[in-house]
Amino acid sequence: MRKERKNEALLWFGKWTSKLGNIVFDYANSVSIVGAFSHAPWVLALYQSSETVIQIVFNLIGGAKADSGSRKKILIVTDVLSAAICLAVSFFVASPRMAEVVIAANALLAVVYAFNSPTYRSIVREMVDGERIGMYNSVSNGGGEVIKIAGPMAGMLLVRWIGVRGALLFDALTFLLSAVSEMLLTPISDTQRKPAQKKNIFRDIAEGFTYLIRERQLLFLILLSALVNFFLAGFNLLCPYTDVMYASFGIEFYSKVLVMEAAGGLLGSLISSRLGSRVKENARLMVLFLGAMGAALALEPLAALTGSAIVCLIPFLVSGTALTVFNIQFMSYVQLRADEAYLGRVFSIIFTVAVLFMPVGSFVFSFLLDTSSPAGFAVVGGGILALAAAGILIFRGDTPKTE
Repeated sequence: MRKERKNEALLWFGKWTSKLGNIVFDYANSVSIVGAFSHAPWVLALYQSSETVIQIVFNLIGGAKADSGSRKKILIVTDVLSAAICLAVSFFVASPRMAEVVIAANALLAVVYAFNSPTYRSIVREMVDGERIGMYNSVSNGGGEVIKIAGPMAGMLLVRWIGVRGALLFDALTFLLSAVSEMLLTPISDTQRKPAQKKNIFRDIAEGFTYLIRERQLLFLILLSALVNFFLAGFNLLCPYTDVMYASFGIEFYSKVLVMEAAGGLLGSLISSRLGSRVKENARLMVLFLGAMGAALALEPLAALTGSAIVCLIPFLVSGTALTVFNIQFMSYVQLRADEAYLGRVFSIIFTVAVLFMPVGSFVFSFLLDTSSPAGFAVVGGGILALAAAGILIFRGDTPKTE
């Protein structure tokens, strides 16, 4: 038990320090780019978009490598590489080539993250007892939400106190600390996982897709999640326009929406940690939380009729809570149900599909929705609610896994 708790603490520390480093890195570099290229917004757009393109290309390769190599070693190497990249960028602050260096560094970090992300999610199965995976993911997500809120403020203070170069050196330190924590991990089982035999990388990726085709429950759940991401793109598109929708309130409504979503993330993490193990092993119960999210968003136009800012914010709190519970339980479900030999590839497929569906949804809903009216939230919420209903029907025969 002591070994398991130690692993949980080390994994939390490693994830949270890396997340903080990523947030501060983005903040420091964005400030530098805006300051140096205030009349060329395309530079910042290039910086931001390069990460998405690289994730699409390298996620599947990263997942295959996570299954064919030592996951612990991959985590350590990727964090050390991230630290080296941040250190290298710090020498080019105020350089005439600063924009090119920052964009290249962000691209390299995106490649590294494509290997680190599926590996991190896969290694949990080796380091955390199955009965505690749901709780582990809940705490991990809750801490991540706190860092997501506090990270930009930390970045601002670091840039103000020690400058951009100092903030980048701080980033390097966070990644090194993450690597050190991963060196101390010890598998909970005396039987070491044997990495898959190395083959052609494309054959490894193809085997991951073949495995999912055989595992229908996992495949349906991943497809459901991808379709939800399509509607979430519409939600993310509408949210910044809430300042226009609710201009009569005379407040910066969008900032309040972000606060409600963050509060929902923390509340969802707490609720998820209290749920019984049968939820994280039962897809049908899990999908109910998607239904709650869809219903909350679908009621937003009715909330708007009350003329109360507080009432209008409640659906965002509820939807943020329900989505967080679903995401945590979804992660736990995959970690428990998927064959450990394919975990890296399964997670890489999940996130590749998610990345692909988000931009498609953004473009589709930019033409379909009226961004000046809260009625658009009913469209998004109704779509998610319909997907949840379909999911409940599909998973009606799903039963908790027994050992």
